[in-house]
Amino acid sequence: MELARFATFHRIRFAGMTDAEMLDLMGRPQDALAWRIGTAGPVGPDGVRLPGNVWCGLALFPDIHSARAVFQSPGEFLPFVDDAAESWHALIQPFMHRGECNILDRNNPGLFFDASFGDPGGPCLVLTSAGFVAGPNLVMERVLSFRRAVDRAKEWMDAQPGILAAEVFTPYTRGEDGFTVSLWKDDESMLAAAYRPGHHRSEIDRHKSECVMDRSSFTRSRVMDARGRWNGSDPLQAWSSAS
Repeated sequence: MELARFATFHRIRFAGMTDAEMLDLMGRPQDALAWRIGTAGPVGPDGVRLPGNVWCGLALFPDIHSARAVFQSPGEFLPFVDDAAESWHALIQPFMHRGECNILDRNNPGLFFDASFGDPGGPCLVLTSAGFVAGPNLVMERVLSFRRAVDRAKEWMDAQPGILAAEVFTPYTRGEDGFTVSLWKDDESMLAAAYRPGHHRSEIDRHKSECVMDRSSFTRSRVMDARGRWNGSDPLQAWSSAS
């Protein structure tokens, strides 16, 4: 299976609550190895995220040329993007990747990035995923508990020094792994928030002892290019100022 070397991330904020039936979701980024799009709304009673005013998408690519072409023309596969209140788009290159996810193959989760090409430098965007083994032994309360814990962790992370922006989203099609995305002023801030004593580190330790999900992945990447607005501003302005 071919692994991705680049990706694009897309965050679209609408003026009001927007569900899947209100959007044309039939488009797919050209030459993408995989494409996932979903809402960042609250967790519903069945574990699926409810409609909200923010939708996010992640596309994987084998080379920078196809990734950049999609980054530059998101309206070709997101026909509603121009009608949104705002949108933010990023072209990213991973430099560290581990774990497993079902984004490339629903039935055979595994690695999905080839991060062996070194660290190109630039703003740090961290991508995580988590999922569960579907079937008769799946306990929905476990899914609910985990996704609610993810939302609490995001609320805590939003207040940490050095974080520029963060989002959580789950693909609107059932059975797909969910994702978190966080953008950081510098690597030191990211490492401190993730691994020093605090809520996030406590959640990591809890997973090790309780196995709160069946699989997960963790990716550190660099933002090679970005454009747009995230909650009314350019989240990379602070990084540019610090640099």
